[in-house]
Amino acid sequence: MIKDVMVHLDASAADEVRLAAVDAVAGIFDSHITALFFNLLPVGIAAEDGIGAAASTRLIEQAREDGDRVEHKLRERLTRLQKPAELRRFDVFGDAVADLAAQHARAADTFVALRPNGASNEPERLIESVLFGAGRHLLLVPHHKPVKIKLDRVLLAWNGSRESARALAEALPYLRKAQEATVLVVDDDPLKAAPDGMGQHAVDHLRHHGIKAALHRARLRDGDVSATLIAQMRQLKADLVVMGGYGHSRLREWLLGGTTYELLHRSPVPLLLAH
Repeated sequence: MIKDVMVHLDASAADEVRLAAVDAVAGIFDSHITALFFNLLPVGIAAEDGIGAAASTRLIEQAREDGDRVEHKLRERLTRLQKPAELRRFDVFGDAVADLAAQHARAADTFVALRPNGASNEPERLIESVLFGAGRHLLLVPHHKPVKIKLDRVLLAWNGSRESARALAEALPYLRKAQEATVLVVDDDPLKAAPDGMGQHAVDHLRHHGIKAALHRARLRDGDVSATLIAQMRQLKADLVVMGGYGHSRLREWLLGGTTYELLHRSPVPLLLAH
């Protein structure tokens, strides 16, 4: 079950999107909410900048005081969720944020975040660190407006990889809540049998867990797996898509683009991502 839901808050307008998702997940699974607040301290202060030690100390003190005010607002906002919740505050320099988030996510069931949008309110470095360093799944929601998490139709993107197997295992609590669970296999010719019964084996596995699942195969569109998946999300009216993250070298995906990278930025529905 999903009993510990973790989220990063930064007191920006994006918090409302994050908290809407967290509130929905906590409501579905009767979960505890843990929010992480990283109060950033000033960096790069040097003697050549004309700032003395006393002034430097004062800047750090001011940052801590500003953090006190933000912390108070965040605690008030969490109480309005009317669910068991806690706030963990860290006064840190910016380069420590991603690693700290991953460390704390290891003791949670899921980490909720916004899909990366190139803005500072959800740095890709944080998402990458949690995905690769936490050993838990990420639940990523579109960044532009609050989305109500529903589990009526859950779609599992399956290619038989280790990463998709990890995602399947992490997604079992969600799949058990789904009214419809679909295993989607993308291949060149849906009229031919899938190699080694790949998709059917995943369906059988879910059925052994008491989950009613169906196999759906889709023809690859123009050699683009991500475009094919997005089209299937819309066609099947998926509420949540489960997939493994970075089946190829993550450096290759960041530099050249790939299925994970494209869906991180373009998915129209929430993603459950595991590596």
